[in-house]
Amino acid sequence: MSDQEKQVDIETVELAVKEVALENEQLKAAQVEADAVAEKQVADLEAKSVELKAKEEELASKAALIEELEAKASAPAIHIKKEEGKMDQESHVKTFMLEGIEGLRAKAADLQISTDSQGGYALPEELRREIIRLEHEVSPLRQEVSVTTASTTDVKQLVSIGGAASGWVGETDTRAQTDSPELAQRTAVFGEVYARPRVFQHALEDAFFDAESWLAGEVARQFAEAEGVAFLNGDGTNKPVGILNGVDASSASAANDTTGAFEVINFGDDGALGSSSTDIIDNMRSVVLSCKTGYLTGAKFMMNRATHNVLAGLKDANGQYFINRDIANAAGSRIFGFDIVINDDMADIPSSTGSAAPVLFGNFKRAFQIIDLVGVSMLRDPYSNHGSVLFYTRKRCGSMILDASALKVIGVSKS
Repeated sequence: MSDQEKQVDIETVELAVKEVALENEQLKAAQVEADAVAEKQVADLEAKSVELKAKEEELASKAALIEELEAKASAPAIHIKKEEGKMDQESHVKTFMLEGIEGLRAKAADLQISTDSQGGYALPEELRREIIRLEHEVSPLRQEVSVTTASTTDVKQLVSIGGAASGWVGETDTRAQTDSPELAQRTAVFGEVYARPRVFQHALEDAFFDAESWLAGEVARQFAEAEGVAFLNGDGTNKPVGILNGVDASSASAANDTTGAFEVINFGDDGALGSSSTDIIDNMRSVVLSCKTGYLTGAKFMMNRATHNVLAGLKDANGQYFINRDIANAAGSRIFGFDIVINDDMADIPSSTGSAAPVLFGNFKRAFQIIDLVGVSMLRDPYSNHGSVLFYTRKRCGSMILDASALKVIGVSKS
């Protein structure tokens, strides 16, 4: 064999060896890839197994809970005592109504019971707010006038009564001194209002009796009735001063910002708001026109149902009602675009000798203010009437006139 032939055989062998080596490398790479895929599949299966196991445990837990709930539902009811010192508002009121202050102390040793200077036990805060809220709902005056709270009876208000002056001058003219505005001081007058509702012991012991709702509603109603009269006609003796206190409805008089007296408009018709239907409407229009523009925003009429019925029944020469009587709008709830507030504490148009003020018009919030002293207190009395419990509830409130020009009083005299 020649040297050339030997060289060809060697190259052939080397090439074959390289091909075998390449195939081996490819086989190794394929094996590595196959191993990686197999490892990933094993890892996925393991993760799936863990997830399935967690779901199985969750289902087992839910099944156990369902069994427990079913067992509790079929078991006799057991009343669990609430944690001491954490009785809810309804429990406070019901315990107080049934057992009094000692019952509250016995059930919650750490419950603080306030005692005011008159010996009344303070109502729970939520119930105090509920009583005052209901007062606003049932009292027409509380809804219309300004209402605020104070912690002292020393409540005063400064009001401007005018008197300022100004003038025009040239560039080099001497500036003379002008008048300064004058102020007047209003002082609130306070009184104490109380309610003493009674409930029979059997009603208190009835598990279905809503003690809190009854108490709040009854006290609010009685407070609203007593306050409504005082805020309208109160003379300041053991009670607030009313809007009409000191008003002489027999003749017309101007407003007095210094003394806080409202203007009285008396048209001079004997026992009537006017001599005819047209005259009455014209008179009511003149009352509106006499009120300054700044007070007309929010201005309202106030009268009782009898006076409202008179106005609602007025007809023109053609027999048409002056006030559109739509039964959906309470037989004419507005005059000249201003709302009518029905207040049954207002006086009737006098039918016999005397004078009265059956109608008010103006901006009540700017004219008058009610001041509530913080706190409503209650005293439980099971001794005065055996078989029942009296709940003596009290609070102090006051009032004062703010702006005497904001309200007009319409007076009627009967000879």
